[in-house]
Amino acid sequence: MKTLFIGYGRMGAALGDAWLATGLIEQLSIVDPGLTGAGGDGRYTRLADVPDEAFELIVLAVKPAYASEALAGLSDRQCAQACVISVAAGVTQATLSAALGQRCPVVRAMPNTPVLAGAGCTGLYAGDELEASQRTRIGQLFEAVGLASWVTTESQLDAVTAISGSGPAYYHLFSEALAQAGVKLGLTAELAGALAAQTAFGAATLQQRHADFAELRLAVTSPNGTTAAAIEVFENGEKLRDLVEAATAAAYRRSVELSQNS
Repeated sequence: MKTLFIGYGRMGAALGDAWLATGLIEQLSIVDPGLTGAGGDGRYTRLADVPDEAFELIVLAVKPAYASEALAGLSDRQCAQACVISVAAGVTQATLSAALGQRCPVVRAMPNTPVLAGAGCTGLYAGDELEASQRTRIGQLFEAVGLASWVTTESQLDAVTAISGSGPAYYHLFSEALAQAGVKLGLTAELAGALAAQTAFGAATLQQRHADFAELRLAVTSPNGTTAAAIEVFENGEKLRDLVEAATAAAYRRSVELSQNS
């Protein structure tokens, strides 16, 4: 599949490198102002320097503010056989299609940062103009870097953003707080950090094998034991569940605002 990446920062490179490594794409051209040694090897610093040829896939991985300008710079020939995948957060399908002049179908993708480790979550949305074969192929691309799920309405991407898009930061915050608590209990910062990180990894690994969260929690929580004492604190007063609900609602509202302003 002949592919053009517009933007090859951390997210773009994570996707492109993974797809090349798995053989899902074979020919890759890259446009990114930060590239060094560009020219002659499919690496360009400007879109205007890309040969005027047909691509099957165009991945837009630039900052949202530059999305429309980048797509408008594509030629008719470059778009003729292409499907565009946008990972520009908050830029709606209508905005993307308008920038393209409705010349090719658009898929919005909301991947999260663990795609860098091949363990990501990606929400995908496309309109009816996307062919079934294209939908299948794009699903395979994102399954190569983790879990890929199609949503039925574009607005659901705001919920995906609130849960999995922003979600890694929530877990990092909890791990940070857990490590800091360990230091206050007398552990070294290095040991507390290692324990928090490995515990998060182990818990996530168990969840992948058996994703009944309540059952996994109860398996660790002996009646009147140490875990039960901690869980009681989380569940009483200003409950952890209430905080999570309020936090994800705030992320959702902000995602909606960004989409409305795109």
